[in-house]
Amino acid sequence: MSQTLSDLFETLKQAREGYGILDLFPAECDGFDSILDDEVELTPAWWINEERQRRGTGIPVDLGLSVLWSSRNVGAASGELPGLYVGWGDAGGNLTSINVDDYPCSDPPEDIGGSDCDIARERWAETWRLPTRAEVQELIQKCQWRWTVINGIPGAQIIGRNGGSIFLPAAGDRYGTDYEDAYYYGRYWTSELRPDSDEQRQAFAMEFSQMGPEIVPLVRHMGLSIRPVLEK
Repeated sequence: MSQTLSDLFETLKQAREGYGILDLFPAECDGFDSILDDEVELTPAWWINEERQRRGTGIPVDLGLSVLWSSRNVGAASGELPGLYVGWGDAGGNLTSINVDDYPCSDPPEDIGGSDCDIARERWAETWRLPTRAEVQELIQKCQWRWTVINGIPGAQIIGRNGGSIFLPAAGDRYGTDYEDAYYYGRYWTSELRPDSDEQRQAFAMEFSQMGPEIVPLVRHMGLSIRPVLEK
């Protein structure tokens, strides 16, 4: 890149103020097309925030855990809304089939986190992805869970040891085109397949109710909520 560092920041300043042309080579240095050359590998915070707003991305919340948890579900306009109901491996979020081979194929990988089968990565970019079983277990074991109601929606308020908190709506699930258990259960996919299940029909999910949270195997074509995590 021929620009000096001072020239670079002047170019950024002009582009931000709307009267300059940002003529730099894009690079995949942050999970979506960066506006900076790969020799620098920096993305301004204002651009990240604008890109997140355009994508409908949640706010990363620090609960004092190994990853940051999103403030909202994929497809939700706010933290208490359910968002999309997605089959395991449906990166488009559009399938309602009850054929397990559609989610995503008859021989899926054991972990789809961050892959092209992960709707969180496909829609939100950066390092957003589905949480692993271990990360969900960490959320269960190291945080305080309280059943509560926000704006008329029941769910779990999860409070980290550092005081950070998120709300998970009890959105139930979708089976084919039928919705069930809303307001009673919350069901959220992890990124991991249950490899010993019959014909690999199941993946692991986080399920909670007023009785508390646990990790359970569910058939992959069920439509569950998606609450992504972000690498620290």
